[in-house]
Amino acid sequence: MPPEMIGPRVAAVYEVQSAWLEPRLRKIGVSWGTFQLLSAVSGSGQNASQIEVAKRLGVTAATLSESVYSHVQRGLLEQAASRKDRRVKVLRLTDSAKTLMRQIRKYVNESETVLSHGLTEKETTQLVALLDKVLDNVP
Repeated sequence: MPPEMIGPRVAAVYEVQSAWLEPRLRKIGVSWGTFQLLSAVSGSGQNASQIEVAKRLGVTAATLSESVYSHVQRGLLEQAASRKDRRVKVLRLTDSAKTLMRQIRKYVNESETVLSHGLTEKETTQLVALLDKVLDNVP
């Protein structure tokens, strides 16, 4: 299969997973944007700078600022000056956001069960290894 056939399939899997997740997230009051932001902060570690989170999301720090502000107001994010450099803003999940993330992780796990339905354990392991290899190729 030519390499240009990979992108459309990855996009289709993303769309299927998104379509499955979105209504479940809405039930707990989480938009797709909030899900992405909280996931990016969570995945960036304890002292994630706003710049690091913006890079994960593929946006500029300035673009992210308004979203961060609204999520701080909602009580989902804490924003503080870095201990190393007071000019750098560090983002952390609040306890409320951590509670939401536990429910979101359950939904994500359920979506992965749906996506892998019909695959053997060996096929699932191979798929994960191949996707990891693809991700390693991305600079």
